[in-house]
Amino acid sequence: MLLKRAFAHVGVKAPLHFVKDGQEAIDYLSGQDVFTDRYVHPLPTMMLLDLKMPRLDGFDVLGWVRQQPTLKRLPIIVLSSSSMPEDIDQAYDLGANSFIVKPTGMDAQREVVERLQDYWLELNQMPRCETRL
Repeated sequence: MLLKRAFAHVGVKAPLHFVKDGQEAIDYLSGQDVFTDRYVHPLPTMMLLDLKMPRLDGFDVLGWVRQQPTLKRLPIIVLSSSSMPEDIDQAYDLGANSFIVKPTGMDAQREVVERLQDYWLELNQMPRCETRL
């Protein structure tokens, strides 16, 4: 919820789609259940991924995404409260493109969102990704 507010406050121009847990993230990416309409639920050009999610954790989602041929180029930024070296290493081993430790205060979260926008949405050149599975 705080992250949604930070994105709204910063005024990120990219469309944002939030899911509630790891299984729903996979359902969204695979176009399953309520996510079959790609006009309403388009594939993302970038994914922010929390490690600590219900049902399936971020490691499970990351591993699944990297096994999907049509999603292999999807940039994935892990945004986690964990700063444990083991978690960082595992995320990169599974194919994360970046790992950011979530700040706790609202001002710090806004700063992270601004930096994400500056780098990932403005400076960085994104790969071409498949538009359908």
